[in-house]
Amino acid sequence: MTAGTGSPSDPDGVDSGSWDGTGAQVLAAARLRLAASQRELVEALVAKGPVPEGFDPLQVAAVRRGLERKRLGGIGYHFPALAGAIRANPGLMELFGSWHSANHPGEGPEPGYYADGVRLIGFLEGIGRLPGDATREVLMLRIGTSAAPDGHRIPARWAGLRRVGVDGKTWWVAGSHRRWVWLRSPRCP
Repeated sequence: MTAGTGSPSDPDGVDSGSWDGTGAQVLAAARLRLAASQRELVEALVAKGPVPEGFDPLQVAAVRRGLERKRLGGIGYHFPALAGAIRANPGLMELFGSWHSANHPGEGPEPGYYADGVRLIGFLEGIGRLPGDATREVLMLRIGTSAAPDGHRIPARWAGLRRVGVDGKTWWVAGSHRRWVWLRSPRCP
């Protein structure tokens, strides 16, 4: 096997004209290098890892922000007030960016934007940064909701009195089937 010229038809600079045992080894080594490069790029885009050699850091940062916004938009489909409050507050947007890089999409017991939103609510509530605008959505989540065909969330089928805690406050909810009322609770936005 001889060293190639690095031409477009031979990008690695290796002449792979003979496909004996060494040709297959060269191909396997090239595949491993490609997989490692792709892994580095994904880490840079999703987990704010170092930018791989050969990539423009500004373009990687722009794509990273785009992926964060796409994920927030998906969460916003299920929790629009939460997503809107995060977008409106630069501090919460920065906090969402760090949460996004630490919690890769599709991880956890349930993949999907709804599960991401539930995990994000738990994270924000745990550090005391849950936006007040999202209180009603979190209450709906806590009393047990299901998605209606039009995308809105409706209470699940249950009847009776239920105590729900959100952000350190206790809310009393009475309901039956799809009708419910807030009882003796703090002001709900």
